[in-house]
Amino acid sequence: MLYTKPYYQPQQPAQIKELVDRVVLGTLVTPHSEGVALSHPVFRLDPTRGALGTLESHVASASDHVRFLRQGLPSIAILMDPGSYISPSWYPNYPHRDSAPTWGFQVVHLHGTPRMLEEDELVAHLQDLVGHMERGRRCPWDSSELGPGGMERRLPGIVGYEMPVARCEAKFKLGQDERPADMRGAVERLREQNQHALADTIEQHCQLQQP
Repeated sequence: MLYTKPYYQPQQPAQIKELVDRVVLGTLVTPHSEGVALSHPVFRLDPTRGALGTLESHVASASDHVRFLRQGLPSIAILMDPGSYISPSWYPNYPHRDSAPTWGFQVVHLHGTPRMLEEDELVAHLQDLVGHMERGRRCPWDSSELGPGGMERRLPGIVGYEMPVARCEAKFKLGQDERPADMRGAVERLREQNQHALADTIEQHCQLQQP
């Protein structure tokens, strides 16, 4: 169970989708009778399939994880953004306050039971993934550039699976329990470090108003 506090929990499913879209690379954990299988695949989340959405992903066919996926063992996908260290020296009353350092981050644990993808489903997943990763590029790459037989030649080395999300645990620790003036100071310093995405997220979740 992911330890969190009520004010660290995202309130909208779209926030989970946004995190998965942004992070993409995660960790898949599958406990089994011999121990725990761990791998680091990329994920796509389809929020329209199932009450909590359905993950799609793939691993190398040579991966030891494949046999546990084929067994349909309950698994957990973990996606976490890098976040950032937050220094108390950024707060406006420093050094006159006994404030501790912290780390701002977002993480989601998605629990479910994997099902193997058929070949046509795997191709659709790979094309969707490429389209997502290439979006906004001036000259986006397309799988057709692999040439005749290029996709078919590679498919034997890839195993695809989907995982309907049965339970979602999320923690968005973004200074919601800190003083607004302190978090405004943190946001200012994050922007100086070109961490604008995290700064924007902190402003949103802390509902910061301009002083």
